[in-house]
Amino acid sequence: MTLLAIDTSSAFASVALFDGRTVLAEETWHAHRRHDDHLFPSIERLLSLAAIAIADVTRVAVAIGPGSFTGVRVGIAAAQGIALASGAALVGIPSLDVIAWPFASGDRRVCALVPAGRGEHYAAMYRERRGAFARTSEILIGTVEDLAKTVAMDTLFAGEIDDGTARELRERLGARAVMPSASAAVRRAGHLAELGWARAEAHDTVPAEALEPMYIRPPYIRGRSGELVSQDDLAPVTHAARRTS
Repeated sequence: MTLLAIDTSSAFASVALFDGRTVLAEETWHAHRRHDDHLFPSIERLLSLAAIAIADVTRVAVAIGPGSFTGVRVGIAAAQGIALASGAALVGIPSLDVIAWPFASGDRRVCALVPAGRGEHYAAMYRERRGAFARTSEILIGTVEDLAKTVAMDTLFAGEIDDGTARELRERLGARAVMPSASAAVRRAGHLAELGWARAEAHDTVPAEALEPMYIRPPYIRGRSGELVSQDDLAPVTHAARRTS
């Protein structure tokens, strides 16, 4: 069996092929909001490198967000199309889980971050408990200041953290803020593949037509008066929408 992992949930994109033991091929790139331009050529390169036909893919794992509205939709649509065409089992994995997974063997709490726009981040806390690495908080949304107020212990921050965000975390938290190296912080589809394989082995799959993105909050546009408006219901967005979901 072979699993194809697809992650286009933020400015970075990644795809991988996995057979349950080995990452057979993997490609990660900065998509610059052009996920649909490069996704299928990247999948074709991986299939060629691994000498595998798309018909041989029996499982598909996709990152379902939160993250970029367009990016998440591109990845989910691609995964649904491949699963429907090939009959592959389909698994959706939250993007924050993928970010945190490489640090599961550490002894620190992990905070996974994804940019949410307007100076905010999606965030969730993870830690090993009773031999299992799991999310220990709701998925939060807020500024670095908001997030820092919830951190009372040494925490490793992983994900797409730019220099300004890293600097502010250190200023607010001091030694409690631990940063991985740039290469270790990259969200890779190989990690998504491991999580997706485990879910598939547990028969925790979903019909292609039932797979839904994890938005946490709806995408926004500007109304005629400049106010932020939800595209889902065109209702003005209140300050309360910035809290947890």
